[in-house]
Amino acid sequence: MTISDDFYSEVQHAVVKHQPELTISRTDSLIILEGLFVVSGPAGPFDSYQIKAGITGGFPAEEPVVFEEGGRIPRIADRHVFPDHGNCCLGVWEEWLLSAQDLRFETLLTGRMHDYFVSQTYYEAHGEWPFGERSHGMRGVLEAYSDLLGIASDEKVIADYLHLLSRQTIKGHALCPCGSGRRLRQCHSDDIQRLSQKIPYFMAKRMYRTIAPQ
Repeated sequence: MTISDDFYSEVQHAVVKHQPELTISRTDSLIILEGLFVVSGPAGPFDSYQIKAGITGGFPAEEPVVFEEGGRIPRIADRHVFPDHGNCCLGVWEEWLLSAQDLRFETLLTGRMHDYFVSQTYYEAHGEWPFGERSHGMRGVLEAYSDLLGIASDEKVIADYLHLLSRQTIKGHALCPCGSGRRLRQCHSDDIQRLSQKIPYFMAKRMYRTIAPQ
């Protein structure tokens, strides 16, 4: 997707305001950030990382790709880096899309992206993660989805909930996804209605395809 002038200006404004040590450039389909990412706390800056990041015109639906370029963070899953490609694991993207205060790039830059590097600094000093830690790979995705749904981290039940929520119209005679064997109107109808307000059908469909690819 082509980068619009408005989106480039939005990213540029956020970078200049919060991470002025980064340089910003663009191609037709990508915004590129390079340089020093400064980590700050209430008392001011306390650490920095050499990074490179790419943001597509599909943001926020498409997750940015972030790399730590200074060789400081080992490229292993235990340090929240994807070993195959070396990019940082900022968490389960759908969880951010559904829980962030808003979906502006500035919110990502000052929130989840900043927290990632805060966590790395804290881990180096203390050997543990300050904000908790999910499992790696698909298990971590399932944990995030179970939290969003408010149900146990059971792959089949999560898939059944998401499959039902991915329908534009949910009818009471559908089987309840909890596994009780009862119709939805006799079981978790209120919970499903509440979840359908929280998780739009197109997002549920996206999540379902992640754990149950066709």
